[in-house]
Amino acid sequence: MEQESPDVLSQEPTPSPAAPADFTDWVARRLPPLEHAARQLTGDDTQAATLARELLGLVAMRWSRLRGNDAEHHAPPGAAADRLLQRLFAREVADAVPQHRVRLDLDRTPPARRGRVLPATVEEEAAALWRRGRATTRRRLLIAGAVGAVALGAAGIRALAAGREEGRQPLSALPTGPAALDGVDEVPPVARQLALPVALVAKLPRELAPGDPARLPALSARPTPRALAVLDADMAAAAAGPLLVLGEDGGWRRVDKLPVEAAALLSPGALAPDGARLAVVTADELWVVESAGGLARRHDVAPESPVVVWLGPRHLLVAVDKLLDVGSGALLPAPVGVRDAIAPRRAAGTDAPSTVLELLSAGDPITAPPRVRSWEFAGREHSEGTVAVTGPGAGRLGRFLGPGFAVAGGGGLVARMCEPVGLPVRPGWRPAEAVAVLDPGAARVRRLLVADADVTGSLTLLGWLDRRRVLLCCGVASGATPGVNQRLLVWDVRDGSLALVATVASNGSLSLADLDGAV
Repeated sequence: MEQESPDVLSQEPTPSPAAPADFTDWVARRLPPLEHAARQLTGDDTQAATLARELLGLVAMRWSRLRGNDAEHHAPPGAAADRLLQRLFAREVADAVPQHRVRLDLDRTPPARRGRVLPATVEEEAAALWRRGRATTRRRLLIAGAVGAVALGAAGIRALAAGREEGRQPLSALPTGPAALDGVDEVPPVARQLALPVALVAKLPRELAPGDPARLPALSARPTPRALAVLDADMAAAAAGPLLVLGEDGGWRRVDKLPVEAAALLSPGALAPDGARLAVVTADELWVVESAGGLARRHDVAPESPVVVWLGPRHLLVAVDKLLDVGSGALLPAPVGVRDAIAPRRAAGTDAPSTVLELLSAGDPITAPPRVRSWEFAGREHSEGTVAVTGPGAGRLGRFLGPGFAVAGGGGLVARMCEPVGLPVRPGWRPAEAVAVLDPGAARVRRLLVADADVTGSLTLLGWLDRRRVLLCCGVASGATPGVNQRLLVWDVRDGSLALVATVASNGSLSLADLDGAV
């Protein structure tokens, strides 16, 4: 009889192989400040230690590519790893929404804590993290699957087994894997992304390659009525930045009126829908930059997280009861915070919003299914209605991640990233992140786009090109073309097709205004 393979996650750890010397040195410098910041975020030593090592494990997974990035840009060893760690930690802060401001300062050496149990050597710690990096993806999938199983039971297993949705046709199989699930699309590997059909978008160049930021004009000296995109230039010599703005004339500008650290926490929703303003968070401050004049205004309001949510061209949601009118600086009441609020796109008018949608994660609380919550408010008076997401696809939604975007108007859809649940894992493919599109009125999943970051590059949701196509960005992954750091794609939620909009010559974060659509 064939012997059953043991579950490696349930066994005692075996001696870890030695980690590379440069990774060991980096861990020795970065683990103490990371643990300190994680402790401020979680308030618990055990949770902080676990979170810190989870993040370092994710860096370990990408170490060879990060090392190559440093070499290509003649950057100090560990510079690319520092940038990735800052972004990973910022995402945790955005998801946790702490009551106080938490910031990771990698240059600060925290004071030693009494009673803290240290590893025998830094080499042992680095070796354990090196091994952890190879198991992180599987562990995250198992955790997401456990949460999704609870949510699936709450939503009704019969709904998932009922089959495909009415009128939904099965998708063709990808050449590299088995037949796809109904309503579930896969992002192809990097090489195939570059070979996708081209979608031309009005005024947006095929290559987002601004060149040397030092040679670009300042935004204050060359303003633009409307910005189409804002990009973190991700200079190798710095942790992030500077921020660069693409104007309607096709020219790039350097944002010159912000603190130097402004680019570190650039949110995908940072650019207002009309492209007239850019909002960024630095330390305990909120800055809003006007495209037409290049002027930056600091608002005396403590942001809830690095994520910013524009509820219209003039109104920026900062926290509960903090809806900022960026024109007057007045704070208006709002019953929701930024954690789960959905940013409406392609909306008309500049009036203060009276309706806000939220997408709430499965398993929060533990027995809850994914839900759509709608708020109606006028001044201090507000009401809300919550509906569980049901039907085929509901059980595939794990924890929601990052900002979501909705198409304004009747019948508009909602898109938000999540951890996918219950999807098959095959050799060379582990779907660990996804973009989910839902019909909020029916509280049903319309379609899911899944990715394996090691194969496709990490996904970032950027908004809607029009009422049927979602804009997203794929980061660096194996098989990347030199000089092409990221790919800007568009996903058609009617048939699941993908097209290539542009390539991006930077590893930095990107935010887009409402674009004029494909031509």
